Amino acid sequence: MCVTIYEESYSQDVVLGDRKLVTSASVFGILRQQLAKNIGIKRIKGFLFHYGWEMGVKAAKEALQTESSLEYLIKHGPILHIENGHIRGIKHEANYELDVQGRIKSFFSHGTWFGSYEAEEHIKRLGHSNHSVCHTLIGYASGFMSTIFGETLLAKEVTCVGKGDDGCGWVIKPKKDWENELDADEVLEFFYETPIVMELEYTYDQLLDQKNVVTRLSNFQNKLTEEIINGSDLQTIADIVFNMVNIPIIIEDSVLRTITYSGLSEETYSVLKAEMEDYLEESRINHKQLLPISKKLIKTANHKRLITPILLQREVIGYCTLVYVSGKDHHEEDYLFLDRFANAASLILLNEKTKFESFERMKGNFLEQILESRLPVSEIVNRGKYTGVDLEQNYYITVMEYKNTKTTIEDEFLLQEQIFETTFRYFNDRKTNLLVGHRDGHIVLLITNESLKHTSIHDVIKEYHDYMIKKYPYGNFKFGISHLGTDIHQAPKCYEEASIALRLAGSKKIVPFDSLGIVGVLINSKNINGIKMIAEQELGPLYNMKDPRNIELLKTLYSFLLNGGKLEQTMSDLSLSMSGLRHRVSRIESLLEKDLRDSNEAHQLLLIIKSLIAIGELTIE
Repeated sequence: MCVTIYEESYSQDVVLGDRKLVTSASVFGILRQQLAKNIGIKRIKGFLFHYGWEMGVKAAKEALQTESSLEYLIKHGPILHIENGHIRGIKHEANYELDVQGRIKSFFSHGTWFGSYEAEEHIKRLGHSNHSVCHTLIGYASGFMSTIFGETLLAKEVTCVGKGDDGCGWVIKPKKDWENELDADEVLEFFYETPIVMELEYTYDQLLDQKNVVTRLSNFQNKLTEEIINGSDLQTIADIVFNMVNIPIIIEDSVLRTITYSGLSEETYSVLKAEMEDYLEESRINHKQLLPISKKLIKTANHKRLITPILLQREVIGYCTLVYVSGKDHHEEDYLFLDRFANAASLILLNEKTKFESFERMKGNFLEQILESRLPVSEIVNRGKYTGVDLEQNYYITVMEYKNTKTTIEDEFLLQEQIFETTFRYFNDRKTNLLVGHRDGHIVLLITNESLKHTSIHDVIKEYHDYMIKKYPYGNFKFGISHLGTDIHQAPKCYEEASIALRLAGSKKIVPFDSLGIVGVLINSKNINGIKMIAEQELGPLYNMKDPRNIELLKTLYSFLLNGGKLEQTMSDLSLSMSGLRHRVSRIESLLEKDLRDSNEAHQLLLIIKSLIAIGELTIE
């Protein structure tokens, strides 16, 4: 069966004004539910407020055309609420005062809505809320009252059925009065809320900006990577960065000494450097710990610095800085570019560090070959020229012993490597050409007399010692220095002299071999068997080095003789009681059958013990 129905109908009423729509409260409940689903509960508050505001404005404009009194309009507004089905009833009160020009001097209105359709529909479709939900009614009341008074009046719902209260209570006050309230944000956020279209446009612009930043950052990273692969140095990289970001850049070492810079004239750089030094000095005077610097923005009188550390193996080795002059300010993305540049600088410095350390270690191996007499003199001299050290010059050999009371056994090797690296960087910074190597658990330095630059070897080592103490405050450094070598083939002999001086250092930090006197001459003669024979003869039963008790007695004897027989000083050095020390001295005299007060006997015994220490037979801490 095929059925066709055709109908054509028109309203008999002529619509001259606004068309009236017949609908139910549930339609607005459905609309509210869908809005909450699509744009979220938070966004629908402002949407419904402005929706109600526009309805209230329209209703007020229509009411104003009747030329009714202000009092009538205030009463008429809530009635419109009821007629439009927004509420079933209302109770309210308004108090206001106008000036002679009809402007509001004071205004306050409060009341209660009964049977709010918004509260009912919200509960029905979304459940009870933690906040008031009659946003359309608030907007309607605000728009209506603002229009009839010609000034902005805003309503706030203080109680609401939608959040479990007995009624929907509200107050209305001028906007300027709300601005002085503690909860002003809660009222004004609806009024000032950005339309979602504008918010989306803003979000789109932000995303577009972020996309542009990401693209620039990617290009920036790719360019840096390409330059690193091509082996570019820091100056080249700094110039490239300046050309890409158009911000002057400075690279400094860990104590803020300049490595290189780009985008600044020499004159401008000098001015900025002086200004930064003043800033650092002021921080020091005010007891502010500035170094090492973490990522931060530093402001001086005439410029700003965005600074970030260059990290290598978790250690700060320098800083990258973007400089802003002439009132220019930084942008958030500048941090991103600066971080990537710092990473690139770290890789370049790592490469330079690796090349430098490899070369220095090669020099260390060369020193090892020299000390073991593995190479002829002619080849030593030729290789020395390759390393930048003229081995035809006179030279000193220094042996350094290092102990750290705060270091575990696991850290010992790493610490030794750090000291090794610190050593050749220290002398490299001072333009001192030398050979540095490891030998027998010590660090060995070969320094040519020419490199001393008219400074004594003792003063050079003293300055180095002071630097190492600052760098490693828990360290205990001792140095033995050979006599001046005149021929490189004498290097093994000079090394032995420095080692002997080190062994005889005792409480001294730096001991030149020349200061050892007759002991040095004796040991230098290589008459080791003779020394042992004399020691056995003179020390008798004390010369049994396998007995720990004998070693303790020898140490007591050595300290006693070094102090010229003074019991008080010896007692302090050995941390013994006076009675304990007297007992030991008496025991030693009994075993040796010698009078330790006899200056000749004492001098000879001291010389023998020093000789044993020098040849490594006895160790005195």
